[in-house]
Amino acid sequence: MKFLSIIADGFEDMEALGTIALLRRAGIKVEIASVFNKKTVVGSQGVQVIVDKPMKRVKASDYDGLFIPGGAHSFVLRETETVKKLVLEFYEQKKWLMAICAAPTVFGIMGIMDSRKYISFPGTEREMKKAIRVNEASAVRDGIFITGRSVGVIYDFVFEIIKAVFNQKAVEELKKNIVY
Repeated sequence: MKFLSIIADGFEDMEALGTIALLRRAGIKVEIASVFNKKTVVGSQGVQVIVDKPMKRVKASDYDGLFIPGGAHSFVLRETETVKKLVLEFYEQKKWLMAICAAPTVFGIMGIMDSRKYISFPGTEREMKKAIRVNEASAVRDGIFITGRSVGVIYDFVFEIIKAVFNQKAVEELKKNIVY
């Protein structure tokens, strides 16, 4: 199992790095790509990340899923044509599409989540078109989409991903491994 995470300056540090670290602990390879092809990307709290590759070298066919962390970069990503093109490739290939906090709006604005259940950061629902918000949830899976509310629920978000791509036993193994 191999996922891609795309980031740009302003990504939410904990959502990106916490999620990626937990996914890797669960046995999923995660590569990080810079949307604007920079070698180093700076998060919202000043953490600098040296990426694995520039997005211009990314092919959706090399991955099983796409993870987009939230943060201020979400508002730029959802307007960036290369991001929309990449998301559409993952969507058309029926690969996992995962986003947390404000990042589900990337999918929502594109209309690919219409009639699908989701959760995102409060206040972003106006950008989700006809998607169905599940307010009481911290993480939601609907088909190939897995969404999370915010930085405070990264564990629930990751557990939902692990359950979807592996099974509940894998979630319990991860919980044991991290003494959750």
